[in-house]
Amino acid sequence: MTCWHFGLRKKLLPYLEGGLEPRDVERVERHLLDCEGCRGLFVRLRAGRRWAQQLPSLAPQEEFATLMATIEGRANHRPGGRLWLDWLDRLTTTRGVAALAVVVVLQLGLLVASNRRLLFGQRGGASAVTGALDLSEFHQLGIRDLKLNTEPHVATEGYVRNVHADEEEGTIAFELFESRSGSGPFVVCEIMSPISMPAPREGSYVRVYGVARYDAQTQRNWYEVNPVLSIASLNRGLKE
Repeated sequence: MTCWHFGLRKKLLPYLEGGLEPRDVERVERHLLDCEGCRGLFVRLRAGRRWAQQLPSLAPQEEFATLMATIEGRANHRPGGRLWLDWLDRLTTTRGVAALAVVVVLQLGLLVASNRRLLFGQRGGASAVTGALDLSEFHQLGIRDLKLNTEPHVATEGYVRNVHADEEEGTIAFELFESRSGSGPFVVCEIMSPISMPAPREGSYVRVYGVARYDAQTQRNWYEVNPVLSIASLNRGLKE
């Protein structure tokens, strides 16, 4: 299952290299206990790092000199080869490197501009996510029936309680209860970055669409809709 905790995933490599603060170390380790996908990614990163550490060190200057001598030797025997080397000499000057860097930056800018929707579509609000969803494919069931669910995507509805925003992680969590009083069966819902949608109002009655999960961490053992992919207001909670 895809993990949407991008902020924590970016910290796996610094965690592996011992560059995190104790608070972040605790958050990463707690997440790894619960997330099979990130555990697999961490194992691959650790194996790759160990493999890289076993590679023999090279002498860049010596290798570069050998490469340049080979290029120059071949160029001298080919028509136009010397002209190509002159251009290469110009590119290796300070001005040449600066000009090449400008060209690369411009190319990257054009790439980002031409693929803006593909690269950043999910950051443009809830519509970037919900617009592509076929809500009819979500398995609709009551909160108390989530324990019987076997489908990956669910839709369930209830009264919103205990809305909480984690600014550091960019997430919004809330609980969804069957009862307006906030008692009885509930499900924990979480909106994760880069999905962007407003938090539902405390006490409102909504239907949420998202990924079904079960949180088996110590002192939790509850069902989740995580991440939430769409929220529909049913206009019940505030009127009753």
